[in-house]
Amino acid sequence: MHNSDKPATVKIVWSEIKERDLIRLSIEGTGHEAAMMELWNRYKKRLYLYVKYKLNFNRGTDSHQEKYVIEDIIQNTFFDVLENLREYNPTYEVSTWIYNITNKHLVRYIREIQKFQGRTSGYEDVSDNFTVSSDHYTPDEEFELKEFERIVKVFVQSLKNSLDQEVFLLYLQNLHTKNIADAMHNSQDAVRARLNRVIKQFKKFLQKKYPEYLNSSTLSQIKNLNVQR
Repeated sequence: MHNSDKPATVKIVWSEIKERDLIRLSIEGTGHEAAMMELWNRYKKRLYLYVKYKLNFNRGTDSHQEKYVIEDIIQNTFFDVLENLREYNPTYEVSTWIYNITNKHLVRYIREIQKFQGRTSGYEDVSDNFTVSSDHYTPDEEFELKEFERIVKVFVQSLKNSLDQEVFLLYLQNLHTKNIADAMHNSQDAVRARLNRVIKQFKKFLQKKYPEYLNSSTLSQIKNLNVQR
């Protein structure tokens, strides 16, 4: 077979792969290391902020000890992710699975601290903040939404045109473009054009400053956010 007859090698753009597919490809052995590195890159910053938030390490500058604790929990989380890829249930979001593992390590850390300090509260007491309710957001979902709302606010504030700000904020309230057009006293076509432009700007903004959220399931829920100016 001549070189020209060889099938072309398909290059995988890992940043465009869905999280469920990253898990699947890794299990199948297709670029296991690259797939897991992509997953790590998407979650390392999000998990750092999440663990910091859950442990109430919010006094501004992280101390060396706090960083050590946070990074240790994150590393243990991803070790478990790597060790238990086949345990992932694809009917659930990858983020839910990863945050559940993180929560287990958080509970373990808190119990160890309480034991060291001579406290006697049991597992149920420690895990109160990590319980899942079918009627409310899980702790990880609530945190992700709060963090994403903060990011959206930063983006809106970066828009110099007040009409761009208005159309994006109205869009976030899940309004139909006709209702947005009525509210802005403009045509529906003009609103669609402006909105498409602003959404493209938002994705570029994420790509530059918060790439870990580009493939987040939270992004698909953007219209469920109600961000106030």
